[in-house]
Amino acid sequence: MSDTQATAAAEWRAHWPMVFAAMVGMSFYSMFAYSQQMFIEPLEKQFHWPRAEFSLGYSIFGMCAFLFGPFVGAAIDRWGARPIAVPGVLLSALAFAALGFTGSSLWQWYGLWLVLALVGLGVKSTVWSVAVSGAFTASRGMALAIMLCGSALAQFFAPLVGNWLIHDYGWRQAYHLIGVGWGGLALVLTALFFFDAGRGRAKAAAQPTAALASLPGLTFRQSMRDPVILRIFAANLFSSLVGSGVTFHLKPIVVETGLTSTGAAEIAALAGIGGIVGKLLTGWLLDRVQGNAVPFFSYALTAVAYLLLLDTFHSHAAVAIGVLIIGYTSGAGLGLTAYLISRYAGMKAYGAVFGALGSMLMLGTVVGPPLAGKAHDLTGSYAALLIGAIPVVLGSALLMIGLGSYPEFPAAPFNTREEAEADAVLG
Repeated sequence: MSDTQATAAAEWRAHWPMVFAAMVGMSFYSMFAYSQQMFIEPLEKQFHWPRAEFSLGYSIFGMCAFLFGPFVGAAIDRWGARPIAVPGVLLSALAFAALGFTGSSLWQWYGLWLVLALVGLGVKSTVWSVAVSGAFTASRGMALAIMLCGSALAQFFAPLVGNWLIHDYGWRQAYHLIGVGWGGLALVLTALFFFDAGRGRAKAAAQPTAALASLPGLTFRQSMRDPVILRIFAANLFSSLVGSGVTFHLKPIVVETGLTSTGAAEIAALAGIGGIVGKLLTGWLLDRVQGNAVPFFSYALTAVAYLLLLDTFHSHAAVAIGVLIIGYTSGAGLGLTAYLISRYAGMKAYGAVFGALGSMLMLGTVVGPPLAGKAHDLTGSYAALLIGAIPVVLGSALLMIGLGSYPEFPAAPFNTREEAEADAVLG
């Protein structure tokens, strides 16, 4: 066994419960988006809301994440992920369940989403990614991939569970049961197993007589001026602008191909299977391959999926393959980006940098879902959305060409915790 393999095995023996808890926490956070495809039609039927206006609820969620995401990342860098995650899961579970109390007023709907958006900052992907990245080095790519499989689990179960609960209990009870049930499971696991691996080092760092070694990497300001980091940000933003709209409306998009509501829900669930494959395969490749092939392929393949969702071949099997590809590429995307940021920016200000990236992604969700809904409201179908999305994701793929080899970052010593924190933020 090589030294790298031995180190990876030791990392997993020490931290697998934390990764599992983070995966479930990530799955609950992802349910906020992936479950909404099941609620579009029942709420439209009961309240006669246009789909664009329904989608604005999640846009409020995205706007709050965009505005406050970097501050959450900075808070994690200072205090750790656990103090934010535990209350975040509790409050988010209650807030998601409260969506079931929605009345006919759109403003009430928007208000409930605002509450969920604010408390949901405590369970965003940055919280889970920072803790996992800090615990793993040799197997970081695979650890992030497994943690992010939580998102794929939500992709798979959201259509199936949502369709079942809405059919048997109604959409109000569906919101209540998902919030209390899924959120409750995430809360128990987070409270029991989710801890910051660097907590002991942080305590030692608080001793003024102990020499501190700054984590290696770029400062936040340096990262925001780095061309490679900016290209990664841009590719994610463009992809998110169209991808969030397609994902949010995925089940209605599949219904347009001629399937029943139940059949469409079953095919939409395939995205979760593709997501698991995408996360694990990409994590395995990233731990072994440097270069542009993995990120380029992950973005470019999305264009093929959109072409298939247009029902170009008049085949339900082709549509199912398109959904699988969407799951695969969305599964690969976040893990790929988390890994690239850790390698090209380092770990010095990883929480703040990844928080800023998360804000860029959420900016896409501010625009994407209502844009997709508006396209349907105006044209009666989602074809215009899918056709326009193809060149956008191909442009994102081109931005991944020529990123270069991973840099090596030396650690710089500091005498106090305050000096290290100031260096990470200010540069």
